[in-house]
Amino acid sequence: MPTLFPDENQPAARVAAAYLAQSGRRLQAVDIERLLADRFGLSRRRARAVIRQLVQTGEWMYTYEHGNSFLEPSYGKPVRVGKRIVLVPAGRRYHEQKNEVAVCLAAGAAFGSGRHPTTRLAIRGVEQSLKHLTSARDGAQTAALDIGTGSGVLVIAAVKLGIGRGMGIDTDPCARAEARQNVLLNRLSGEIAVSAQSPHDIIPTGRFCLVAANLRLPTLLQLAPALDFLTTATGRLVLSGIRTEEMARLERVYRKHRFGFRWAALEKGWGAVVLQKDRQ
Repeated sequence: MPTLFPDENQPAARVAAAYLAQSGRRLQAVDIERLLADRFGLSRRRARAVIRQLVQTGEWMYTYEHGNSFLEPSYGKPVRVGKRIVLVPAGRRYHEQKNEVAVCLAAGAAFGSGRHPTTRLAIRGVEQSLKHLTSARDGAQTAALDIGTGSGVLVIAAVKLGIGRGMGIDTDPCARAEARQNVLLNRLSGEIAVSAQSPHDIIPTGRFCLVAANLRLPTLLQLAPALDFLTTATGRLVLSGIRTEEMARLERVYRKHRFGFRWAALEKGWGAVVLQKDRQ
């Protein structure tokens, strides 16, 4: 933890930070206060001091939704969002540790900064799908497609994890501009293209071993027939942006298109899945 913490606050701060990172639901300050009271016997005043220090040192940030304030990990610093992927703000130095993959992202308006659970879940799904790639040579002839690419984080992560080439598509010109900037920041302009094409435009031109889409359920359901055509015979889909109560419906629809479930994860009311083409 940062050295700005008084020694007596460090154990409480570590536990609080781990609890916030691992919780499956969104937490308010009162939830952390209860945790610290139960675990360390801290008074509300002392617990609030720990929370305030975590915010002041940049470890945490407040977000607001529907009139309520929530505590979230801060993304103004490098943050690990999967087993290997670390998101690094542009301009911040970061030395990759063994097996880590750093993805540099500029601040912008496009979705996909890592702050939302659906982005973090999708990144974990990409990692899960590509864990068999042990070297760039393994993925040299492979390709990934990111539908609704936003910041470009998913396609950038896929290429950095070993995919040979990638394409990010988005209807929003602002998102496309920011995705191209992030591709350049990660020195992948030769491997990744960003386009305004629709999934249906791409069907005649090629298939992909990995297709990612962090979109809401109605759009994901509409895309099912196109994704059937866009994936290779054993290709995988990483789908995120699904509410937990919508997971069963998504599964039913995609099973009709010969996709079976391989992996799923939940975070704070959201879910993501990895699907794979059935071989028959």
